[in-house]
Amino acid sequence: MNIREWWMPDAQQQAFRAVLDAFSRPGKHATFMDGAGEALPHLLATVLDESVTLADPGQLLDADQRRLLLAPEAGPNEARFILFDGKCAPPPGYEPPLGTLDAPEAGATLILAVDALLPGSQAQSQAQPGCMRLNLRGPGIEDQTSLHVAGLHRAWLDRRAQWVSEFPLGVDLVLCAPQRLVALPRTTRIDMEGN
Repeated sequence: MNIREWWMPDAQQQAFRAVLDAFSRPGKHATFMDGAGEALPHLLATVLDESVTLADPGQLLDADQRRLLLAPEAGPNEARFILFDGKCAPPPGYEPPLGTLDAPEAGATLILAVDALLPGSQAQSQAQPGCMRLNLRGPGIEDQTSLHVAGLHRAWLDRRAQWVSEFPLGVDLVLCAPQRLVALPRTTRIDMEGN
């Protein structure tokens, strides 16, 4: 899809519904344009505007994508949305905004680019070396669900556990594969298996 098509009404409506559904049903895969659209640009075009800050310290977005998003730049310690390569460990000493008791909604959303996401039912036969199984519980999940993630450094989930330990403070997490994403709000409990 041409990057200028991100803002067409049909693409925006579908992306908004997919992102909203992903956050209300943690662990559910969101796809865009019937699975043919790139997840990261659709997510960013949906959640960002001229009033929402973005940090991209690893420069995962190219210049055209960054320019079209219009979001003001901020440092990774201040931005509302922060984009990282999930394969790399968090920077040493990194602390995202966690919000405050008066404004927990000011906690950041971390977007981690990963190689692949598979539902637990598919992943049994398709799991690959370096794939991690995440067992999820919490609001929006009936009992428990699971998924497999390839290309995610375990340290992100260890740090996330610290960042959400004083709920309602914390961060929301989005795992973004090339053509799908999964949202993990701070209310989601994650148990890891594997690498």
